[in-house]
This record gives sequence, C-alpha cells and structure tokens, in this order.
Amino acid sequence: MAKYAFRDEQRKEIIYSNEAVKEDRNTAFYCPNADCNAQLYICAIDGSKAAYFRATKPQHPHIPNCLYGTRSIEFDENQFDESRFDYDKAMESLFGLTDTAIASNKSGEHSIGEPQKHPPRTIRQMYSMCKSLPVKSKYGNKEIGEMLLDDRSEYRYPKGCFGNRIIEATVKKRFYDSEKKQIYLTAPVTSKKYSFVLDFSDNDTYKFIRNEIFNNSDKIIIVGGKWKPTDKYNYFISSVNGRKQVAIIKCFGSLT
Repeated sequence: MAKYAFRDEQRKEIIYSNEAVKEDRNTAFYCPNADCNAQLYICAIDGSKAAYFRATKPQHPHIPNCLYGTRSIEFDENQFDESRFDYDKAMESLFGLTDTAIASNKSGEHSIGEPQKHPPRTIRQMYSMCKSLPVKSKYGNKEIGEMLLDDRSEYRYPKGCFGNRIIEATVKKRFYDSEKKQIYLTAPVTSKKYSFVLDFSDNDTYKFIRNEIFNNSDKIIIVGGKWKPTDKYNYFISSVNGRKQVAIIKCFGSLT
C-alpha cells in the first residue's frame, strides 16, 4: 500500500493518492521502490481521504519483500496531529523515557469524549510516516530525508549520518559483540555504504534486542539514534537506552 507513486517509469514525476482519485482508474502508476517494477492503480475506501495505490494486476506485481506491497508500513495521516509533531522532541523522547513511561503515557486520551489526536511518537509510527511520503516532502516542517536514512535519501548523506536520525538497516555478517554489548548494522539497505554501532549500557536490553535481531536477521531493522562518527571510516555509533529505539519490520499482509 502506498500513498504516493510515480507517473513515469523513470520516477521523475510524483503523484499523491489524493490527486490520483481524479484520474482514470485504469491509469497505471509506478511503485515508489525504484527496484520494484509493480504497476499501481488508485483505490479508495470511504472516499478520497483514504485513497491509496495498489498493485491490482497480477501480471505487474511487487517484487518479493517490497514494503510498498504490504501492510507493514501503513500510515493513516487522519489518525495523527501533524501540527503538534516536533521531530527532535520525539527522538529525544525515544532516548530518554523508560519503556514503562512510554507505555503509561496516555496524554492523547481523555476520560470524557473522543481521544485526542497525537503526533507520531513511536519509532514505528515515525518510520511509517517517513516511508509514506517522498523524501523531499515535509511533515511537521521537517523534510522526510532529514529524518530517515534509506535508499531514497542516501544522496543527502554523502559524508555520513550525524545527529538524530532514523536508519533503515540490515545486519552485518558478524552483528554483535557480547563483551562490548554492541550490535552492528549496515545502511542503506541496498548500498550498505555506512556501518552503525548500537552501544548498550543495560545488559538485559542488549540481550533482548540481540535475540530479536538474531531471530529476524533477514528482516529490515529500524533504529532511532543520535549518531556520532567513530575512529573507523564510515562507522557511526549511538547509545541505545531502551527497546523503544529499535524495531523490526516484517513484510506481512501482502496486497499484491
């Protein structure tokens, strides 16, 4: 499922789902994933507000594990308050609050009336939001490419990844060191240009995330970090203070 696509196979002209509802339903568009040749068609649920692109023709499906062909990265903008989104504050919350505090923080709920919309705040919510939009688009006055390092935004990071960033990564061949309590990833997914070190101070958190990654070593790993360069070329390191900084993205719920 995708909220945007391209009019041309060269991926030069973007079209959003709320624009495409005015088009002929038989018009084919192209998947946001440059490695995927799926042809997408506009679909709608309950009117144009819930419009999205989908590969409905079996002769032009998504490639295996294309995230835009699954429900793994669904993001319904109508459920969130973009005007209240502050990316740096959201990232600092990932770094600073305990898992228990996050779970009990229900500031968007009220005892009377309907729940109030809140901005994206979990690592999954922010990642899905970023994947649902082109890298040059903005959400909460912040460009997508400034928030997420992935295959699409790699061109923005010619000298490395610094500061508060979410990375879309995969595991390295030797991906952990239990003596140092470190996990090693590489990103972006296709080029594997940069190496990332996840540095843990808490042994229980390290073991939990290490085991989760070990059991899903073929999946995409997303990490919210405050990245700094190391003494190794193209290596960057961030402290991981809790489980909420890391998530595993599994391709499930095929829409092809």
